[in-house]
Amino acid sequence: MKEKNITGDYNRLEGIYIIKVLDIVSSLPTKNGYLVWQEVFDNGVAIKNDTIVHVWKDRQDPINFKRELAKVTAAGFNTLLSSCWYLNDIAYGDDWYRYYQCDPHDFNGTDTQKNLIIGGEACMWGRYVDGTNVIPRTWPRASTVAEKLWSAAERTNSTTEAAPRLEEHRCRLLDRGFEVEPFGPSFCKSDITA
Repeated sequence: MKEKNITGDYNRLEGIYIIKVLDIVSSLPTKNGYLVWQEVFDNGVAIKNDTIVHVWKDRQDPINFKRELAKVTAAGFNTLLSSCWYLNDIAYGDDWYRYYQCDPHDFNGTDTQKNLIIGGEACMWGRYVDGTNVIPRTWPRASTVAEKLWSAAERTNSTTEAAPRLEEHRCRLLDRGFEVEPFGPSFCKSDITA
């Protein structure tokens, strides 16, 4: 750090590191591209134009991650969102609604900016999850994120309409032997016929 005259400036150190890593990755013959977390963008690192920025912070505050989406896309970067889809942040009751209601295109930006949203991801961190509960904790919650991201927008406007589809999918998972948590008070046909 002394050699580069960046003593104590860890953001600058991170920037130098990230640029070196991106140079290495971009020199590989596979050309798979690269993705950085939003802090790299926020800290002003001179990332390449084809970098994908992963917006993941402020999961409890939609206003902040929507501002971040607007900022990153205004700079012209493709963007991936996960802020609202941390499946390990569970709540009592029907918590799947909040995952389903998150729309990665719902931020103050132009159509051009919204076209830079390339998708999202459901995340599961291991602070309160291990091999004993990772499958039931992840599923069927991840199904709500999948439907939201992979279905037409006009099909994913209503949690009332989504509930029976997602419940049916949960039942299919159970019928195939997966131990998954309930969405809420309901039952599967196999519960009656078993």
